[in-house]
Parts: sequence; C-alpha cells; structure tokens
Amino acid sequence: MVFLNKKKSSYLDSSEKPWSLKALVSRIKKKTNSDCDDFMVIGIDFGTTYSGVAWATIADFEKDQINLVTSWPGSGREEGKAPTELFYEDDQVMWGYGIPADAEPIRWFKLLLLKDEDLPSELRQAEYLLRAKKVLREYNKTAVDLIADYFKCLWEHIMYTINKARGKIVVDGLTFHVVITVPAIWKGYARQGMEEAARKSGILNSRPAGRTTLTFAPEPEAAALATICEPGRTIEEDDVYVICDAGGGTVDLVSYKVSDTDPITLHEAVVGTGGLCGGIFIDEMFESICKARLGRQWSKLSQTGIKEIMKNEWEYAIKPQYKADDTSKKEYIVAIPAEAFKGASMNDDSRKPIIKEGRIYFSSSDIQKAFTSVFSEIEKLVDGQISKAKENGLSVTGIILVGGLGSSPYLYDHLVSRYERRKIRVLQSTGIRPRTAICRGAIFKGFLDGPTQSTAEVAPGEKHLPKVNSGISVASTIARQSLGLVIAERFEAGRHLNEDRYYDKDEGYHFAGNQMQWFLEKGQNVPKLQPVKRSYYQLFRSKDDFDESANRFDSEILQCDDDVPPSRFNDRIKSLCTITVELDVPYELLEDFTSAEGKRMKRFNFDVEMVPSGASIDFAILYQGIKLGSQNAKIEFE
Repeated sequence: MVFLNKKKSSYLDSSEKPWSLKALVSRIKKKTNSDCDDFMVIGIDFGTTYSGVAWATIADFEKDQINLVTSWPGSGREEGKAPTELFYEDDQVMWGYGIPADAEPIRWFKLLLLKDEDLPSELRQAEYLLRAKKVLREYNKTAVDLIADYFKCLWEHIMYTINKARGKIVVDGLTFHVVITVPAIWKGYARQGMEEAARKSGILNSRPAGRTTLTFAPEPEAAALATICEPGRTIEEDDVYVICDAGGGTVDLVSYKVSDTDPITLHEAVVGTGGLCGGIFIDEMFESICKARLGRQWSKLSQTGIKEIMKNEWEYAIKPQYKADDTSKKEYIVAIPAEAFKGASMNDDSRKPIIKEGRIYFSSSDIQKAFTSVFSEIEKLVDGQISKAKENGLSVTGIILVGGLGSSPYLYDHLVSRYERRKIRVLQSTGIRPRTAICRGAIFKGFLDGPTQSTAEVAPGEKHLPKVNSGISVASTIARQSLGLVIAERFEAGRHLNEDRYYDKDEGYHFAGNQMQWFLEKGQNVPKLQPVKRSYYQLFRSKDDFDESANRFDSEILQCDDDVPPSRFNDRIKSLCTITVELDVPYELLEDFTSAEGKRMKRFNFDVEMVPSGASIDFAILYQGIKLGSQNAKIEFE
C-alpha cells in the first residue's frame, strides 16, 4: 500500500525549477519594469589557500549560466581557483600561479586581518602565518596592503577575462555589483579591513557605466545557495543538511534546515564549527612520507625539485583521484628529480616502498596514511554537527561536500562508509563544482539580495539591481556572539549591586550603572533583515550642552563571546564598534523635561536599530523613526 507523504517536497530537474536563474531573472525584470541587461554580478571567493571567481549578467542567468574564471596567468591548465599567494621581488608583485618555482611565496595572509585573540590557538604559531607576519615587518606593509596587492592582481585578471569574453565596449556599459565571501565567524573589524583592501586595490574605482557596489556574503551561506538546490536533488521540508566546506587550510561546517520548499527557505540549524584540517595538511603528510623514504637524499632536492614532486606528482596526479581500496594492488609511482640521487644509486629495493630508476613505488596503503589524521578530524567535526542537531531535536538528512578537498573522491567514499549506514546521505557534485561552490553562491547572493548593504551610497539617477523575492533564500542564522549596549536603569535592591548604585539629581532617582542590554544573545536564531530596535534617551541641561554633543553623537556597541552573556559590564565584554552621527535635530524641538530640582531641560529620545544581513550586522541611530545622519553616519570598528 502506498501512502501520501504530507511533507512538501520539491524535485529539482534541469528544465523547470522554482529557484532557477531564469525564474529569478523574470522576477527581477518584473520588479524593475525593464530588461536590466546592463548589470553584472562578480563573485570573489577569497580563500586562505586558493581563490576563485565567478561572473554573470542577467542574460547569462536566463540561460542558467554562471561563468567561472578557469584560465590563470602562469598556468597552462584549466583550474577552478588560483593560489592565494604573493611574492615580492624588485618592486614587482607576483601572485598565484605566476610565482617562480624556486621562490618562497607569502601564504595565509588573509588571516592577518584577524587579531590574535580571534584566531584558533593552533593557528597562532602556524609556520605560514609566522612567515606572513615577518613579511609585514620586512616590507613595512599591513595586512590590508597585502590583500589589496592580491586583489589588484586578481581584479586586473578578472577584467581581462571578462573583456576577452564579451568585448571591452560591451563591458564598459555594464554596472558592476561585486560580492566577496567572508568566513561566517569573522567580526566587523575584519570585514572592514577587507572592504578597505578592496577599495585600495581599485575594485571600486569609477567606471563609465557608473559606480561599482560591494557587499559581503558569508561563505557557508554562499555554499548552501549553490549546492542544496542543484538539479536532480530532492528537497523536502524539515530536511537538515550539513555543508562541509573542506578547503586548503581549514574545514568549516554549518547546518541548514529546509523550512519550506516553495519557495525554498533555509534556516541555520546548528552554529558553524571548523578546524585546521584542510588539504594542505594532507600535502605535508605526503611530503613527510616521501622525505622518510628518501632519507638523506631528500636534503639534496632544491625548492624547485620539491615543488615538482608536490605539484606534478601529488597535487595534479595522485591526490585528486586517489580512492582507498584494500584489495587493490595498484601502485602509485612518484618520479623524484635526478638531483636527489647525486652520488647515489637510483634504485633501492632493500625495503618498501621500493625505488626503481628514480621512482618511488607506493602502495595504496602507503598513500592512505597521508589522509588518515585529517579525515579523522573532519569526522569529529561532522559528528559534532550531527550531535548538536540531535540536541535541537533535528535529524541530519545529508552532508554536502564543497571546497578543494571537498571534491576528493576518497573523502566522499570515507564519509559514505561512516554515515550512510545511519541513513545520512553524502552528496558531492562532479568536476570543479565543489571547488567553485562558494564563488558561484556569491553570484546567487548578488542577484538575490542586490546591493542592499552596499558600501557605496546611491547617487541620484543611479540604477541599482533591486533585491528580489526569489525561489530560494537563507532566512535566518544563529548568532555567534552577543551584541548590546551598556545602559543605566532604575535601581532595584536585590537585582542590582550596590557598587553600581548612584543618585541622578536630574531624574531624582537612584540608578544602576554598568548594566547590559543585549540586542541579541549568542546562539539565538536571528531572522535576516528583520530589525531589532531598542529605545533610549539622554538629558541636556542647555542648548550649549546639546550643541557640543550634536557634532559628534556616539553610541558604542559591545560584544561578548560567553555562551550566556552577563547582565552587567565586565572585562569579558569588548567594544565592537562606535556609531557616530551628527544630530541635525533643532534643540527647540526636543521634548521638554523638568528635573527633580525644577530646572527646565530637554530630553532627546532615540532608537538604536540593529539589522542582521548575513555577513554583517548593521546599526543605525533613529530619531522619530528616521535615520540620523544617514549620509554622514560613521561606524568605526575596534
């Protein structure tokens, strides 16, 4: 007997899907009452070890087409990403695949944007990070400078690629909206540093078609948008998917629940976690295995020789296609440069793996050892997401692999063997799709949200791609920290500490200072783009007092990483940012107030509004429902 499944489901075929790019374009055109053919969205996945780029016009979307940059300077291969590496020599900046083989490039400089206290403890002493810090001192550069140099090179190549594909005259007529992806855990100051680097690199320089806008998108959200709804996948209401972004340096996971299928609506179900167990650590283990087999002969290899082994023999050959098979007698042959055998025989069969004519003959079990410890760490991260989902009353439906390491067939097989017996599907797209998921997802974000949180103000007469109600969206995320203000409130014995008690002669009451009012608390489900508003007031004794404050009215936003934030200010609460506006409100129009001593004063009533928007949380100060100083508002991150 067959029963009807009352849960809504959606089968996503390649011809007609509710979230398709063609359907999205239709919504955009309907909303703007125009063809909107003069917009292009460019998505940049700026990764710790590799970076990728995607781009699309509305016409491309109508054909379900997102274009990828796969041709890179210095590489004769089609690659979904380029190394996030820099090398300085004789006032020349080299990047990506264009760095000489015998050079020692700067790596992991993206992480220099973070303060040490915001880095995982195991990362702070990482060799690549220490070297990057050393370069900052040697060249008298900042982290923003390094990222700006990389962005400049990357942007020039992006423009070359797009101009070559479409023609410079056509491209000059397109307005650009750029979306850069950032880690979900990044705080405001790091995002602001990324924005500064983008400006410095020339990405936002003026163009014939008008101003280029820039927004940021959380990496896991971009990955979810690009992968959960791929054609051929069946999505059901209440499904929970773990997005496993296994990259070069880190592996980051976040879980999303499907709350609706028409339109497809995703809610972050479990707060993201991550670890230092990316592909580069598999590479290091393989290098150690080669070094152990060659012994003293390894020291004869030049930097170029080592890179030849690691790139040609390992990264391009064995690593991307390796699949563990205990029954297989297949050998994996690694050619060693002749320089390693100077004064020694190129043959050694005294122990396994044997060396024959300058080649090491590895067995499948030898290669498997390079993956073991990293895969064990990835398993722990996945188990953590599954356990946390279970604590929240949710059951994980599937695990979706993205990222460079996420395209590994061995990682897929490994996770299938562990989780499919628990009725958890493991999904991995083919080709370069896992590797390019985040930059493709950035294109979705650009068209779905539009430049709603753009860093650029809109000039009169300028056109903007509008935000569109599409067939797919991420409706809420989970707060990774608590955000609030320090306030004073009426003193209540038993509730407040006596040390916080003070008498306000204007109000005529005892107050408790150092009290915290939280806009949101860590772990709280945060609906996207739904403002949270709190009301406050400040008293002024004279017009002179008001005028002094009006030129620079500040409101400091505080942050706390405690699982349960405290009710009063302490040393674990840090400054997130300070909002500064000019009060263009006439003193005479403020509400009248009479002090306890009978003095006539003025009371300024205002709201502080918080708007969560994915990669950032935006704040504003409002008076009578109107944003103050909207053109001059300044947010300074600590």
